[in-house]
Amino acid sequence: MPSFEVRRNPSLHLMAGRLDLKDFRHKNYYNATERADKFEDEDGLMHAIACQGHRLRMNGGAFQQHRMIFDKRRSLDRALFYSYQACNIKRVFSMLEDEDNFNEIDSPLNYAPKVCRALINPDKLKMDYDDKILSVPFENLYQPGDVFEWLGTGTFWLIRLQELNEVAYFRGDIRKCSYQISWEDEDGLHSSYVAVRGPVETKINYIQKHQISVDTPNHSLNIYMPRTKAALKYFRRYSKFYLQGIDNGSPQICWRVEATDWISSPGILEITAVEYYANETEDDIEQGLVGVLKTEPVNPNKWSVDALIEGETFIKPKVQVNYRYNGVLNNNWKIDDKKYPVIWKVNPNDPAEIAVMWDVSYHGQFEISYGTITKTVVVESLF
Repeated sequence: MPSFEVRRNPSLHLMAGRLDLKDFRHKNYYNATERADKFEDEDGLMHAIACQGHRLRMNGGAFQQHRMIFDKRRSLDRALFYSYQACNIKRVFSMLEDEDNFNEIDSPLNYAPKVCRALINPDKLKMDYDDKILSVPFENLYQPGDVFEWLGTGTFWLIRLQELNEVAYFRGDIRKCSYQISWEDEDGLHSSYVAVRGPVETKINYIQKHQISVDTPNHSLNIYMPRTKAALKYFRRYSKFYLQGIDNGSPQICWRVEATDWISSPGILEITAVEYYANETEDDIEQGLVGVLKTEPVNPNKWSVDALIEGETFIKPKVQVNYRYNGVLNNNWKIDDKKYPVIWKVNPNDPAEIAVMWDVSYHGQFEISYGTITKTVVVESLF
């Protein structure tokens, strides 16, 4: 198989043949100053060949494929100023910012302009989604998973795929992001632009038994978003979220993740979600956040009761808890174990202390008394 690094240049040899220049292969045609004495009468022709070689190098290289790449990049540079599809774009998020060893000071994004020129050509415009084709120079460091703003239109776009056949500049498929998703975890608050398609269902699912019919939520969404570490950590099966960007007056619907695909497309996390039940107690529906309004349970006992009967007010099922009476020992412990599923036993060595255990798996509450002092104990759920 021939090597493209040592192959003779056909353009220069064709020109040498037309000039009837003999033994051209032994001459250094890239440097006209190096001459052999026996070719002094051909110096003018050799100078012309050297000039031709210089022109080839200035236009991409000795090989025709290199010059084609150079010409295509040059056509992009011209189109960025004169094409009808040319526009300004601004980087909003880059996958380079999510690398494991990302250093903000030494990041290559510091050398790439945040606002740059690009070509956005139409591809597919549907009621459910808007796909276009992005063309931008490689030095702007765009890649699948990046999100940018199309300046002048106020829209945001996600790069989904890269066309690797294009080697002169970056060319990729993009989809419009009309919504955002926010979520909160132990690392703080996160937010991401997402491209959403759906719902496409036109019927209501229901379950009917014994002439009783119950509707089940069945709307589904197909979502594309950047595949960041925070997104991979949160968006797993059964995770819930809300969509930000809904028009005022539209219902805020809770969605639950059914399936995720982080393998097929580099830099892209694909999510399939279905309609789910909102939790108005724990979810901040207005802000679109799940599980951020968890309130502390209210202690049903007065401080004087907690001071006399020392022990935890909120316990878990199947866990033994000890309580101690700090007053005068002139009475007995009492728990209605016929009414409540409670197992209890007084310490034989210390009548002021009692061991209690809620003996079932579900939650509830019961009362523990010493004489006239009664304390309410709340049994929380296991989940």
